[in-house]
Amino acid sequence: MLDKGESSRAEAPVPVTSSTNGAADSTVGRKRSSACVSTFHVLKRQAYLALTDPMQYLVRLIMGPFMVAFFGLVYRESAQLEQVQIPYRLFYLWWVLAVPPCLNILTIIALSHETRSVIYEMKNGMYPPLSYALSTTLVQIPALIILSFAINVIAFAIGGWPWDNFIYFALEYAASLFVFESFAQLLSVACKNPIIGLLHFMNAWAGSIVFCGLVFRGGDVIWPFRILYYIMPLKWLFNALGYDIFTPAVYSGATICANGTAVTSNQGVAICQPAGFFCADASKSIGCYGHTGSQVLTTLHLTYESLGPEDERALDVLILIGMAAFLKICYAILLWREVRSSDAPKEDASK
Repeated sequence: MLDKGESSRAEAPVPVTSSTNGAADSTVGRKRSSACVSTFHVLKRQAYLALTDPMQYLVRLIMGPFMVAFFGLVYRESAQLEQVQIPYRLFYLWWVLAVPPCLNILTIIALSHETRSVIYEMKNGMYPPLSYALSTTLVQIPALIILSFAINVIAFAIGGWPWDNFIYFALEYAASLFVFESFAQLLSVACKNPIIGLLHFMNAWAGSIVFCGLVFRGGDVIWPFRILYYIMPLKWLFNALGYDIFTPAVYSGATICANGTAVTSNQGVAICQPAGFFCADASKSIGCYGHTGSQVLTTLHLTYESLGPEDERALDVLILIGMAAFLKICYAILLWREVRSSDAPKEDASK
């Protein structure tokens, strides 16, 4: 009977008391607190590395403005608001948005070495992969905004671009840099050999330049290659930046007129076209783009479909942020898998 009583007491369910619930809640709270503390410490370390390691941002902070200044001197005459300079103004914009992102290859080099030690630390339980991914993102955003402002101050000063939309321009540019930075960070984990990662990044960067809408029209590309026109970031950046630099200015050599009215050029009387402007020098009508920025963008859209007179900057930036978010999620998942699949730390046999 004693044995039976003991077995019945052993089989009886243990009631859940308030002290048990309190202990469980306390455990969950400690875990959350530990995750926040570890994220904070990783954030401090990453911020320190960003300030002290030249491979992180310092080299780009020097080389980016230098590269933009070089092309700015080549296209120095495009600062004049004349009809003949509008194509060269556009080409300089293309160089500004295309060249500095290639410097993100430095991220692959720097993070490829850092990732090895980071995976070992996470395997030791020092912090979770999400803490590291979140910390690096919080460091990247302000660093890339500063980098964008440093680059574009030079571009605006040399290119003679109107300063009305400078802040919008710099923030949109930073969103594009964030996409390339996120892609480089993803490759630092996806590619065991950093050289392979560099090659993948350069292929994507070159493809983004080609499919931005300046080299050829996206509608002229056959499927499935046309998809590259929509998934590459520079196509969306090209539209937003084109609106920023062309819209606020007015351009000499073209005069506004009402559709159907008589206008006088150096070759006689003509009729104003539906575009709403004409150039007095009729012999150069092929190079007549418009008087206002909206008219110039409407004319350029006939050749470069990425550009247009509509203000779609908010949509363009949201698409760029969506691209970066997708790459960040892929990076966090891949980093987590690398930690799970890596060997557990070996204990020191001498202890």
